[in-house]
Amino acid sequence: MNILYYNLNMKFCVVINKTKRKATELAKEFIAEVEGRGHSCYDYAGEILPETAFAVVFGGDGTILKFIRSSSVTIPVLGINCGHMGFLAEAGSSVSEYVDKLVSGEFVLDRRKLLRVDCADKTFFALNEVVLGRADSINLMDIEVSTDEGSLDRYRADGVIVATPTGSTAYSLSAGGPVLSPSVPAYIVTPICPHSLHSRPIVLSDKETIRLSAKSVGKCIVVVDGAKVLTEEKDCFLTVSIKDACATFVRIHKRSFYKTMLNKFTKGDK
Repeated sequence: MNILYYNLNMKFCVVINKTKRKATELAKEFIAEVEGRGHSCYDYAGEILPETAFAVVFGGDGTILKFIRSSSVTIPVLGINCGHMGFLAEAGSSVSEYVDKLVSGEFVLDRRKLLRVDCADKTFFALNEVVLGRADSINLMDIEVSTDEGSLDRYRADGVIVATPTGSTAYSLSAGGPVLSPSVPAYIVTPICPHSLHSRPIVLSDKETIRLSAKSVGKCIVVVDGAKVLTEEKDCFLTVSIKDACATFVRIHKRSFYKTMLNKFTKGDK
C-alpha cells in the first residue's frame, strides 16, 4: 500500500481518447465517482496542474504514448484500456474499484525507462522506440550505427529502430526484433527490411549511447513513439541514450508480463 496517497484530497488529470465512445463513457463515470467522494478532476489540455496526484488515461496504448510524449509527465499514470492491445493499460476492473484502489493506495508503481533522443539541437523522449527512416524515396538508406566502443554495424535498409524493453512488443517485434522483459536494462537495435543476409537485431546494454548516421537519396524522418518529429534533407544524425527519465505506471492488478504477452498475441485478449 502506498500510504502517501491515503485519504488525501486528491486531484486527478483525466485524459480521454474522444474518438472512442467507450473511453468517453468510462471517463464520465470515473469523474462522477471521484467528485462524489470529495476529490477533483480536470481534463488534460496540454499541462499538468500543480498538486495533481495521478493522470488517468482512457484509451489504448496509443493514447498513453501520445500523452507521455506531449506532457513529459512525472506523475503516476493509470491507463484504463479502451483499445486493442493494452500492454500499458489496466483492464478488468469497474470504475468504482479503480477509484477505491487509487484513493486507498492499494497499488504498485511500475517505472519504465525512456529513451532520450537528440537530433538537430532538439531533444525528445520515447517510451517505446525511435525510428530513423526514409520519408519520400523508394531507395534504401545507408545507416551507420555506432556506440561508445566504435562502429556497431552499417545497414542498407528502409530504416533502423532503437527500442526499449517496453517497446520490444511494438514496432521492433514486427520488424523481427526479440521480446525483452521490461526489467532488462537494455535496448534493441532493429534494422527495417535490411538488404543483407547477415543483418540481425542486436541487444545492447542501456549504459551505452547509440549514434545513428544516415544518408538518403531523399529525405530522412525521425519518428518517436509513432509520431513524426523531424524531417531532414538527405543526411541525418542522432544520438540515443537512456538517462534518469522514466514513466511511472499504476498497477492495480498483479500480472505476469509473459502471460500478458501470450494472451495478447495468441488469444487477442483485450
